[in-house]
Amino acid sequence: MHNSVLRNPERTTCKYLARKDLPTFVVDEGVKEHAYEYATYSAIVDMPNGESVDRMLYSEKHAWVTGTYDSLTQILAHSYKIKPTWLFVESLSGGVDGRRLLAHSSIVRRYMANCGTWRSSYRFALSAIKEVSQHPSFTDEDLLAGTTVDEAEWDVLFAGLSCVQEYGFHSGIETLMWATDQVNGALVDFNLTKARDELSKRSLEWVDLVIRHATDNGAFFPDRPNPQDLDESETD
Repeated sequence: MHNSVLRNPERTTCKYLARKDLPTFVVDEGVKEHAYEYATYSAIVDMPNGESVDRMLYSEKHAWVTGTYDSLTQILAHSYKIKPTWLFVESLSGGVDGRRLLAHSSIVRRYMANCGTWRSSYRFALSAIKEVSQHPSFTDEDLLAGTTVDEAEWDVLFAGLSCVQEYGFHSGIETLMWATDQVNGALVDFNLTKARDELSKRSLEWVDLVIRHATDNGAFFPDRPNPQDLDESETD
């Protein structure tokens, strides 16, 4: 939105902020209130002092010179160059790196919100469901000052679960919309181990549910040629 590097993400915001820890349809009212609070700002805002923050464009050269180069940041900064978009979304799936899992959930949610249809997103939803019970890995360098590994793991879990819930919203699958009600109280107890165990069990059911729903609606890998499977010469 602002095409800027966030130098202090823990203290900056803007009127376009989207919650990563809860599904959009649950916090829509709060998001609107936040947007209204910062409506008079045209840029990123430093929350403690209420001042606008100058935009800082991403520079690979600057990252190498300052010793701040990061491969995940690099691919995210250049994501707009990757066409078609679904190729970039797929490239982030897989693995147990916590930051990558968090990025994947966020990008899938953005893709679903922008495309406005579950039919082009069910494969991404299946991938997100397979990842939701993963035990993410973090290094000390991955964490903001004062953040614990436990807190970071919860962030990944809630982002992934929110992704599943938002697919439920777009597809009209109520079971997925309220996926948080199906983990045997693990979220209320803030028990990570229990939550992963429950999600591991539920994910198998949810995969079957998504496939059955897509199949019943004629969207699950249809026999007709898919534009995503054609090269540019065939789609011109």
